[in-house]
Amino acid sequence: MLPLLLAWLHTVNDLFGNFLTPLLPKLMDHFGVGLGTAGLLVSVYSLTGSLLQPFAGLIADRVDRRLLSALGPVLVALGMGSLGLWPRFELLLLVLGLAGLGSALFHASGASLVGEFAPKERKGFWLSFFGSAGYLGLSLGPLVALFTVGALGLKGLFWLTPLALLPALALLRLPPVRRQGKPAGVRDFLRVFRGDVARLWGMATLRSLVFMSFSTTLPYWFGQKGLSDAYTAFSLSVYSFSATLGTFLGGTLSDRLGRKAVLVGTLTFGLPLYLGLLLFPPENPLYLLLLAATGALMNAGIPVAVALAQELEPNQTATVSGLLMGFTWGFAGLFYAPIGHLIEAFGVLPVLLALGSLILPAWALARRVGEKSPREA
Repeated sequence: MLPLLLAWLHTVNDLFGNFLTPLLPKLMDHFGVGLGTAGLLVSVYSLTGSLLQPFAGLIADRVDRRLLSALGPVLVALGMGSLGLWPRFELLLLVLGLAGLGSALFHASGASLVGEFAPKERKGFWLSFFGSAGYLGLSLGPLVALFTVGALGLKGLFWLTPLALLPALALLRLPPVRRQGKPAGVRDFLRVFRGDVARLWGMATLRSLVFMSFSTTLPYWFGQKGLSDAYTAFSLSVYSFSATLGTFLGGTLSDRLGRKAVLVGTLTFGLPLYLGLLLFPPENPLYLLLLAATGALMNAGIPVAVALAQELEPNQTATVSGLLMGFTWGFAGLFYAPIGHLIEAFGVLPVLLALGSLILPAWALARRVGEKSPREA
């Protein structure tokens, strides 16, 4: 019951969280600002929602994670649902900062609860299910946002907030969830940033940097090649759907094959597939199959890394969950601006090929990580 409810909340949280980007043009008109200023909204929400996750996890490991898992999506829904209600741009920045904090609290505490309440031998499956639910919300967010605003205007987004309130209230009806025994101390917290969990974080960050750079650059690259907007949009949808499928399958396979084996295996096959994406002609219909295979393979390791980190640090599952999810993506995202400048200066292929070399140290870090079997964790 609890993992299913948390997956529902993950869908809702990420659905609302993905309202902002497709609505930027309408918010620019609403507030009379340019793209650079409106982009601050995305930056504030993204940074608070990702880089704060391990610190949100530090809080979650010491309080009732059920409360934080319910509060987080409500803050996100209220923030995104009120996009059209604020008279001043500065107020919306503050509201989205709080919404980002809500997302950080939810991801850290929600993943921790799923890992704790799932059967040990099926932890990978339930963390994959939880992660896939978030991808579903991300995929639906732009469609729901644009349809609602088209029908009701920006202020009409507020009518969607019950989508978060109902599952949050259902979660609050369950018994409190507190850790047994003494909470992890400062030394325990600092240990997270070295040793095996730090290696997992380094591996995940390098992998995210490579494939985030590729997917973000893809529309620009396809535009240079004269490919249509429709083909570009379809390619991104194929990549997004395959990433969802890969996330679901990765954890499930790790329950049978072992966490480390899946991590190392995905990176082993990931490098040749990535090189294929850059060297194979994108206009060839078979390219979409290669794109789907790569998207599935490289996202399969995300829930596996979270599950392994939770098994390595059983008293700090929220902290390590935040570190391996949002903090990883946020930290990798900070590097895309300079990468974009390098692409403009040297071209798409030379820069993306150079980035592909980062998969090798990621593979080496994965090989050095220790492992407990799911039944021992």
